[in-house]
Amino acid sequence: MSKYILLIYFLIIKIKISYLICLEGENNCIKCNYLTKLCIKCSLDIYIPDNKGGCVPSKTCSLGKNYCNKCSDDLNKCAVCDDGYFPDENFGCSYTDNCELSYKGECLKCKDNFILIGKGNTNSKINNFILCKSLYSDDLIFCEDIDMINGVCKKCKEGFYLGKGDNKCTEIENCFESSLGICTKCIRNYYFNRKQNKCLKQEEGTLYKCLETFNGKDCDICDDDYYLAKDGKCCQNNFCSKVGNSSQCLECINDYYPSVYNSVCSSTKNCYKADTDTGLCLSCLNDFCLDYKDGQCKPNNENNKLKYCRTANDYCFDCFYPYFLGEDLQCSSTRHCAESENGTCISCSDNYYLGLDNICSNIKNCIYSDEYYRCIQCIDKYYLDYKNEKCLPEKENFTNCQYTDYKGELCDKCREDFYLNKKDYLCYSNLVSNNFYKCEETDENGEFCNKCAKNYNLGKKFKRCTKIEGCEISSDEKNCEVCDEDHVLIVNSGKCEINNKIIDDSKIFYYKCNRTNKEGDACEICLDGFILNEYGICVDNNHCTMIVNEICEQCQKKEEDNYNYCSNPYLGCVETSLENCAKCNDIFDFNKCSKCLSGYQLNEKNKCDKIEEEKDENKN
Repeated sequence: MSKYILLIYFLIIKIKISYLICLEGENNCIKCNYLTKLCIKCSLDIYIPDNKGGCVPSKTCSLGKNYCNKCSDDLNKCAVCDDGYFPDENFGCSYTDNCELSYKGECLKCKDNFILIGKGNTNSKINNFILCKSLYSDDLIFCEDIDMINGVCKKCKEGFYLGKGDNKCTEIENCFESSLGICTKCIRNYYFNRKQNKCLKQEEGTLYKCLETFNGKDCDICDDDYYLAKDGKCCQNNFCSKVGNSSQCLECINDYYPSVYNSVCSSTKNCYKADTDTGLCLSCLNDFCLDYKDGQCKPNNENNKLKYCRTANDYCFDCFYPYFLGEDLQCSSTRHCAESENGTCISCSDNYYLGLDNICSNIKNCIYSDEYYRCIQCIDKYYLDYKNEKCLPEKENFTNCQYTDYKGELCDKCREDFYLNKKDYLCYSNLVSNNFYKCEETDENGEFCNKCAKNYNLGKKFKRCTKIEGCEISSDEKNCEVCDEDHVLIVNSGKCEINNKIIDDSKIFYYKCNRTNKEGDACEICLDGFILNEYGICVDNNHCTMIVNEICEQCQKKEEDNYNYCSNPYLGCVETSLENCAKCNDIFDFNKCSKCLSGYQLNEKNKCDKIEEEKDENKN
């Protein structure tokens, strides 16, 4: 009995071993002979059955098979393939180089140390992105985990970092792009120190905005839109010799001068704004005109024809704001001017009329216009009809009227010394001592004053106009509730104090303040554009271009008028009439400079003069 059991057990073991020799669907076999346990049909015609139950590549090259044009003499390899195909290692051709086994031009297996890359590497379907890529290529070397679809590294070996820009492995942290393990570019806000072979943070100072340094001290390559200055630092403008913090240029090379706007180096003296690349002047200071012939800034106040002119070429063709080019090719303070003298219009173009304010209006008998050149007041005994935009002779219901509503039916505003009664829309004198004294406009019932004349404010309690210096809205005839922009409301006294300059150092918190706290010892609300600091003082850092240790060191140039900004340690950027001044530390006098911009020096009057003699000595 035991002999039969052993025989059955031996047969089962033999069947299992034999069965494992040939398995359909494995080793490229699609049909097995279960008697011989060998494969009798392979998946592709490039395979032939072997004696181990599987399939092996064909050992013979055949013309016309697998894109082969010519076989080798021993028929062991294809010698010449169709155009665009490469001989593989197993007697066929592939459209991918470094292939070991292919079928119908598609690579199925790469040579040693090459990997098959592409979306088709998991099946036999040909697609347009299959290639054999070397494991030693510069983007796969030192790689631990490879994306087999896109052929890029996903994870580097220990001690290496994956570049964020090129997916290459490098030993340098914060590297963005590399080649063969050597960093060629660091990530943003980092620079490559070749001496230390590291990517380091671009701290403010010597290597700020630097991309690469060889000695670790001086920059050799700067960020895009930055230029390498003579002192080895990176600057936002060209032709710079000395750079301060935050890449701000402090001094220019010989024959170049810092322009007022952002201190860009210009090849022209008295330049306001220059091109950062070429150094050519784009616009001059207010008292100078840019001559397009030679690119120089020339005085525009020595020649009446060029007065207030910004750019010229024998004649003016652009004026400084708020001047406009007239028909006489001179700058005038008004548009539509035909002839002017020293910037003042003396005659207008056709169909325009000169008012008492020397502004040209398209409305006859107009004497005053607003900033948009629209008429706002007609000559005596005339009123402005807004609907028809004409100055018409006064008539019933429009006596002492300045202008009508937009329908031209009712008076909307009366002339000076008259108020508008909104019950009947007629104008009455406001010089009479009664409830409408200095009133400009009543309520709809004509019972109370609703709006006061200029420099007077309306008391809420009695609805009468009273004069409290700097007040816009008062609670009664003595106490103010809202002051104008040039005054600060002292809450505990109801008074309005001047806030555009500092008279007493104990009241520095009045500066640019809208209203104080209840105690009256600190500001509570600042004017628009100013920020309240922890000491209850209003400061302006919005116009600051350089802040060191939380203190503004340099401010930007104002473009809209003739005023500039200078930095003050207590108040940030303050308005000053000084030119080329960097700091004004005197809180009582902002027109007294304490430090000038680079290229300028203080004179005995605490103003800034151009340094010219030192530059001439350096040239010699």
